[in-house]
Amino acid sequence: MLSFKKYIIRSAFQAIVDTDENIIGYEALSRIHIDSSRQQVRPDMFFSLLMKEERYRDVSFLINKLHLLSYRKSKLFSKEKKIFLNLTPDFFERIRYHHEIANDVNNMLKEFDILRCNVVAEITEGHAVCKKSLALGTQLLSKHGYKLALDDYGDAASDFERYEMCNPEIVKISRDFFLTQKKNHNYAEFKILIDTFKGRGSKVLVEGVELYDDYKILLSLGIDYFQGFYFHNPECVSPCVLVV
Repeated sequence: MLSFKKYIIRSAFQAIVDTDENIIGYEALSRIHIDSSRQQVRPDMFFSLLMKEERYRDVSFLINKLHLLSYRKSKLFSKEKKIFLNLTPDFFERIRYHHEIANDVNNMLKEFDILRCNVVAEITEGHAVCKKSLALGTQLLSKHGYKLALDDYGDAASDFERYEMCNPEIVKISRDFFLTQKKNHNYAEFKILIDTFKGRGSKVLVEGVELYDDYKILLSLGIDYFQGFYFHNPECVSPCVLVV
């Protein structure tokens, strides 16, 4: 766990599966509570508050360090499976100019004995200050041997323009985007989008799958990977301790 001001952050992991329901990796998630009361705090609310803090970047880095350490020490870890980490556009924009950040991550992974090719850097859906810097930052991380995923496609700034700029190996389609297609029975256009991604060499993942019927529909549309409560509830692991 990580202690920051009145907050306690723990690592949880949710499985990502292929079409045969084999686990190919886990997404690292944060579970937060207030230290004094044990009151749970929604991660999106916590990170909105954290972004206003002077130490935002340092704490964000430490949260991902916590996730890597917790994953490495947990029973979930396997050298054959991937770990998905959420990284903001700001992170990629900064490494364009500060290459030492990538070196720090490389050294951390070496310490934890995690292969770079098994780390999937998820580009979260927030807006970038400089789109060119975001694209160049993702290229730099890719050259270091990391995989890229476009997170929450269909939400905020996670769109086709960003896809073309970042050229990710995986596109993670948001639950809300899929549910909109489902509500509108708009699977023909959805199928075209999926085929476009796959035609450009990207694997396609749908997040937030909770129903068997949805899973079957997505299988028929050619989705490669799946994530959601239907397959696996996020699992908190035994706490590793980092203190800020």
